[in-house]
Amino acid sequence: MNSKLNTILFDLDGTLVDTNEIIIQSYQHAYSTHLPHKQPDRETIIEEIGPPLRTIFKRYTDDSDLVDKLIETYLEHYTKHEHDLFYLYPGVESTLEKLKKAGYNLAIVTSKYLTSAEPSIEHFNLRKYFDVIVTLGDVQHPKPAAEPVQKALEHFDNVGKAIMIGDNDSDIVSGQNAGVLSAGVAWSIKGEAFLRQAKPNYMLKEMDDIFKIIELESRG
Repeated sequence: MNSKLNTILFDLDGTLVDTNEIIIQSYQHAYSTHLPHKQPDRETIIEEIGPPLRTIFKRYTDDSDLVDKLIETYLEHYTKHEHDLFYLYPGVESTLEKLKKAGYNLAIVTSKYLTSAEPSIEHFNLRKYFDVIVTLGDVQHPKPAAEPVQKALEHFDNVGKAIMIGDNDSDIVSGQNAGVLSAGVAWSIKGEAFLRQAKPNYMLKEMDDIFKIIELESRG
């Protein structure tokens, strides 16, 4: 069995692509449109970023029709304004280029449906790096369950050690539940201290820190 770290799974939003502001504004728009008297403040919205939209909105209403309307309004606002408010994080493109050229197994594991993730993926031409993209529509149990990570790993036939990298505790716990290494990213909008509570194996200060992790793991 290959014991080298050769399989690297990335969350998308907040990890590879800075979509924080469009996410926050889309939540604000949905709440102000449909739940103006229950609208959470910006700090609460930030704390809740990560799980699927339906999971979040169900915290504010038991009305399934209203949840559907919140999701629809969120997605309409997101789609309309996202291209003005998202960016690749520093070092993402160069790091992915090096990893791809070196032959690492690379996958995106996101809690978005493909239709919502596609604009970022296409805009930044991420498919040239990733042969595997696991979305919310591919699983029954999203992160922090193990299934999304396991689903990604199933696509590769030469998995040695694997690592799940993300900006949320659900990314870290999903990796842990799947029995692989996990890493947080210090640029998470929730903060490094928050991520460390989930006890990741590693913390990336910069994107190319993955090469330091690969080196450390090759010694083990």
